[in-house]
Amino acid sequence: MSAPAGLTRRSAPTSLATALGCVVLFLLPFAAVGLLTAVQALRAVAERDWSRAGFLGIFAVTFGGVGIGGIVFALKGRKQAAEALAREARYPDSPWLWREDWAARRLTDAPRKDMWSAWAFAALWNLISLPGAVLATRSALQGGHRAALLALLFPAVGLGIVAWAVRATLRYRRYGTSRLELATLPALVGHTLEGTVRTPAGLRPEGGFRVVLTCIRRQTTNSGRNRSTWDNVLWQEERRSPGGAAGLPIAFAIPRDAVPCDPALSGDRVFWRLDVSGDVPGVDYAAAFEVPIFRTAASDAPLTVADRAAEAAAVVPADYRQPAGSRIRVAPTARGIEIYLPRARNPGFALGLTAFFGFWLGATALVIVLQAPIIFPVFLGAFSLLFALLVADAWLGVTRVTAGRDGVTVASGWVTPRRERTVPAADVADVTTRITAQAGTTPYYEVRIVTKAGKQAGAGSGIRDKREAEWLAERMKAAVRG
Repeated sequence: MSAPAGLTRRSAPTSLATALGCVVLFLLPFAAVGLLTAVQALRAVAERDWSRAGFLGIFAVTFGGVGIGGIVFALKGRKQAAEALAREARYPDSPWLWREDWAARRLTDAPRKDMWSAWAFAALWNLISLPGAVLATRSALQGGHRAALLALLFPAVGLGIVAWAVRATLRYRRYGTSRLELATLPALVGHTLEGTVRTPAGLRPEGGFRVVLTCIRRQTTNSGRNRSTWDNVLWQEERRSPGGAAGLPIAFAIPRDAVPCDPALSGDRVFWRLDVSGDVPGVDYAAAFEVPIFRTAASDAPLTVADRAAEAAAVVPADYRQPAGSRIRVAPTARGIEIYLPRARNPGFALGLTAFFGFWLGATALVIVLQAPIIFPVFLGAFSLLFALLVADAWLGVTRVTAGRDGVTVASGWVTPRRERTVPAADVADVTTRITAQAGTTPYYEVRIVTKAGKQAGAGSGIRDKREAEWLAERMKAAVRG
């Protein structure tokens, strides 16, 4: 895993006063509209025009909440931002000391913040979508414009957001705040991240805790209305642990070619996150921590006993068994082994992709019904065809891989494998894995045949479990080498 191209370090920290001034200037129009609309709503109340008062009141709360609430939060956060800049100036070459929780080696998750953020977003979404839904319904009933009823999709989504906020509230009330105590500060690239997660007392998920360490590159492109942010998973490792009375010990070996954190990056940054979860009746347990992983001169130091133990834990064991829910079949043959990846092997991913495809089709139908300029339905229709192919592949795509001393033969297709390609054993240099798709921050792996000429060929994709993908690669490699 090499450093991503195009990362640029900011030349100097932005002035706190300038940043605060920009935020306030941006929010002032919202606050002004909110106050003016509130005055109009009060006049409507005085005139006993209750429908107009309610309609204006929604706008007053929406715009006033965004503007005034945003300014209040910006002013409250000024002190914390000033302290962060002071630490950055005090420790310019030790970015792991720029954050107070990192420096103290005590990281906490943020369930309370997540809960209030969910409720704020739910309130904002519904306050914005409800007036439009009311106007659309009135237009459909009085003017016969039935296409306007599509606007009811937005409050329907709002109900889903409210359900998300309720779930966040129940999780916070049940589990409170978890804490990660770091044993390594910083965790060094090429060595080990060690620590202990303090989970709620008595919490013992039936299948143990799922502990995931992920390296994420967050890219922000464009600005204003065209601003978009993408999270790309560069590396991920997953473990299962039963936990204990003293907490949940964690130890992850960090690859030598890993991309370290860099808090000084703006718009294109890399960070590492530790996620701990457990399946519990009712609301599942979940906690997340952003952890400090950096490259220093000590990264090249010899490995310690703990480093070697963590590296050994990351290697696929000789007695590895496929996950209980895996649909991938592996069987010996006269030529070596046959690996069969059936259709719909990741139903959750396929369902999510299908749902997104459905929303995309709805948007395409909407622009056609509203008689938008031809460029819009043509553009959306072209992407609909692409999404249709992706959905079909997620549900129907199959792959059969036969590996042996003669080489590796890969056959793929929909429903039944048809197209075949063969890499002779003499040309196989290695069999590796890499991330080729992701849903959120859940990566899906592909096994790759690396030839001695440096070319690569796919030999099975859409593998959810990293250990399973690495095990399949090792089985192929062993079969080819005899």
